[in-house]
Amino acid sequence: MNEPFDALVLAAHPDDAEIGCGGTILGLIDAGHRVAIVDMTRGEIGTRGSLQERTAECESATKLLGVQDRRNLGFADAGLRDSDDTVQAVVAVIRELRPQLFMVPLKRDAHPDHEAASRIAKRAFFLAGLKNFQPELGAAHRPTFMLSYPGNDHCESSLCLDISAWVERKREVVTCYSSQVGGGAKNHFLRALDPLERSEARDRYFGAICGYRAAEPFVIDGPLPLSDLSSLLPRSS
Repeated sequence: MNEPFDALVLAAHPDDAEIGCGGTILGLIDAGHRVAIVDMTRGEIGTRGSLQERTAECESATKLLGVQDRRNLGFADAGLRDSDDTVQAVVAVIRELRPQLFMVPLKRDAHPDHEAASRIAKRAFFLAGLKNFQPELGAAHRPTFMLSYPGNDHCESSLCLDISAWVERKREVVTCYSSQVGGGAKNHFLRALDPLERSEARDRYFGAICGYRAAEPFVIDGPLPLSDLSSLLPRSS
């Protein structure tokens, strides 16, 4: 069996993982952890950028991130559905990579594909741990935690991760998607906001309320278990 991954990030489209939790991914990689990204569609229906451009942009961003594995499941952009096919595809990846952290889109989002990916992730998270569910997809495995990251909408965070050290590198990674961020007219963007501007504003907001330069928010269903409170105390110098 191959070495398990520490974290698996599920995204509806190329660029979603970078925009939503790119700083967290960079921090995990720098700390020596194994991280994989799975994009469910190729984003081919977007107003800007061809399939070829988006593929090349994703390759550039992936190289800058340094993740050990990235793959695309090839489902239809703007047509992502919570179905047996999509769920089983994600179950197979979970069982193959065996991550401890499963980072997924937030269930509330203006983009229907993001909401569909969240529903798919929730079902796959549970079903992947049942040994009698589609055993041909691999040995049962359920990640320890499923964390949801925001896309286009605000969230009431369960936890915020300090990404102050990775602000500039996250911007560099996100701007690899030049067909999707920046440029002239913004009227085609959701709420006429550039995705990079929205992401950086969110990171600054959550950083400010936590006392950091920037932070990425996550939501976890239920309580976050701790064995003791020492992790909440300042480290001794």
